[in-house]
Amino acid sequence: MIRAPLSTTSVLDESASIVRATASPWVGLLLITSLPYRFMQAVFADRIIELGSNASQYGDVLRTTADFTCLAFLLSLWGRAVYARACRLTSASGAAPGREALRVPLAAMASYVLVASIAESVTYLLFVTVIGIAIGAILSGLAVGTMELNDSPGVLGPLRRLARYGKETRVIVALAFVFFCAFIVALLNMAALFAGCLELLSTIGGWDAPRWHILMSFSNRRYILMIIAGALLVIEPFWIAANVLLVRKTGVAESGDDLRVWFEELQHS
Repeated sequence: MIRAPLSTTSVLDESASIVRATASPWVGLLLITSLPYRFMQAVFADRIIELGSNASQYGDVLRTTADFTCLAFLLSLWGRAVYARACRLTSASGAAPGREALRVPLAAMASYVLVASIAESVTYLLFVTVIGIAIGAILSGLAVGTMELNDSPGVLGPLRRLARYGKETRVIVALAFVFFCAFIVALLNMAALFAGCLELLSTIGGWDAPRWHILMSFSNRRYILMIIAGALLVIEPFWIAANVLLVRKTGVAESGDDLRVWFEELQHS
């Protein structure tokens, strides 16, 4: 049994190092695969807000948007799974992995889709409550952190692992609070970035600056939703890396077979 020191500080410090090590190409892959889902989330939320109480009369439009959102969600799960595997391999070897990061076991992927879907459902169902969003985020993080521990397909196994590693309540809650603060900072930075780009573009002749100042203002609902989506993209690599490290530090048993597979992966990198 491997037990590394577990604390919020150690998890955050090591996750930052892992994100730096995996920046190319794995963080890029994560962002590319997550971008469509975040965009579709913003579009779906915008349509729900716009339609309001009349949403039931536009079932076909909302269903189509929801279908595209689900497809984008599956793509994002694959990207997260690959990145989580890259984080795990980097944590084990100290170096960024090669193509072996792409070899996500099918059973692990299937279990991850199941648990991540449950976590996402909790988030949507309890969206109006702050605690519901927090619970959904924690479940989503633990799902990607425990993904590779699921070596056989099943329903109860992944849920038991979530319950097992969810016992580290103090560290999990502390991480959730830290990343909530990080989300606020990322939100402000994204708004500042867009504002700065707008000011630079306004110096170009022929640019319709007044119109864009209206579009890119906090009075525009769609602009706010896109800023939120961008902030989530910024913190996502760190959130995944932190949860992978949390699971490893909580105590992951590695057998001789696990080490043999790890050495084989390194030889093929």
